[in-house]
Amino acid sequence: MARIPLEKALNWALSQAPQLKEGDCLDLLCKKRNRLVRIVKLKKGYRLEERGFFKEDHQAAELKELAKVLARLIAREFPRSHMLWAFKRRA
Repeated sequence: MARIPLEKALNWALSQAPQLKEGDCLDLLCKKRNRLVRIVKLKKGYRLEERGFFKEDHQAAELKELAKVLARLIAREFPRSHMLWAFKRRA
């Protein structure tokens, strides 16, 4: 568990994502922990879960696609946040 600045959240998640084993996940939460973006490693690619303003699931087949979708989700779910909670755990 760590607190990371919002501007470093995307780079942190993209650096941790390739190291995930199947079934592991990365969670990014706001300060009050009521909004969440979760990256789950699948056998092929990643699943992104968005729980906050919107409740949607997204798929990314590769890291480049993950970066594009994750950047959009971070901007949409954490518009006024400066710091995020970051967790790496089993899904």
